[in-house]
Amino acid sequence: SKMWLFRKETDAEKEAKQRQQATIEALTRGELPPIARERIMRERGQGKNFFASDLTVREFLLTKEAGVQTVGQVMGTSFYKVGFWGSFRTYRGATGEIMELSQAIVQAREAAVERMRQEAELLGASGVIGVRITMKRHSWADNLTEFTAFGTAVRLPDWQPSDGTFTSSLNGQEFWQLHKAGYRPHGIVMGSCAMYMHMDWNTRRQIYGWFSPNQEVNTFTDGYYQAVKTARLRLQKDIKAHNAEGAVGVIIDPGQETIEYEINDTSYYDVLLNYVIMGTAVSAHPEKEQQHTPPLLCLNLASKKFGALSSTNAMDDEYFEEFYGED
Repeated sequence: SKMWLFRKETDAEKEAKQRQQATIEALTRGELPPIARERIMRERGQGKNFFASDLTVREFLLTKEAGVQTVGQVMGTSFYKVGFWGSFRTYRGATGEIMELSQAIVQAREAAVERMRQEAELLGASGVIGVRITMKRHSWADNLTEFTAFGTAVRLPDWQPSDGTFTSSLNGQEFWQLHKAGYRPHGIVMGSCAMYMHMDWNTRRQIYGWFSPNQEVNTFTDGYYQAVKTARLRLQKDIKAHNAEGAVGVIIDPGQETIEYEINDTSYYDVLLNYVIMGTAVSAHPEKEQQHTPPLLCLNLASKKFGALSSTNAMDDEYFEEFYGED
């Protein structure tokens, strides 16, 4: 064991330490880690006709018809310490927002999206479409959450380098329709609010009381409305920061967490609501005439039921069948 303490580092161990230090320094500066840059450069070396994409066949053909060139698949990740017990050692005695958690959720997602955007920029792409953000907790580390963003980098024929590299959560069909209508994406926008809802004596009586009548639990109703209002205001602020007209493809993720604690050997429960709104900021292209295509009626000829009609906007399906044939 004494010999192990004074063992000389191997060249491989020294190189691993140097790479780890270089990664930490790059992330601190807001840059991609060296291993990500090396992967991007290898992909660029494959040639412009080689790419990987998570687009479906239909999405790929529709975007290609719009003049969009698929460049490759890009991703960004961030392991972030996000959790109630990571910020507080005891319960809170009142309902209200926990600003530290609201900021942590947004910062973690933004870090993952930004690293994905930087990969697309290195590939010479105009932007990223079909962006998906996953959130995963790990049992081996309390309060540690993994945020990963991935999508398909694309190149637009009329996109100027000065326009920057955009990110969009729209899928291939949605992006094709947006492009045909004369709109352009700016980036993924978010609004978040971590609302702590404390169950006081009256709230516990409303929920658990033997003779309590059916009634609204005001603590949770009011807390939920506060979270929605705060998150929407921050989403609007983010849209304005992107100089956009609005956001499309908006999704809502109202995650909940139970906060358990004890007082005088009695267990109590509060609720933490992590309300997140996310979408793609867009605006009308100033130099492109908007083409408003009316909704089309799609008849499924492959169905045995003649009455199998769809009254929704089936523009992408109609176009696909007309130019590329049915599946």
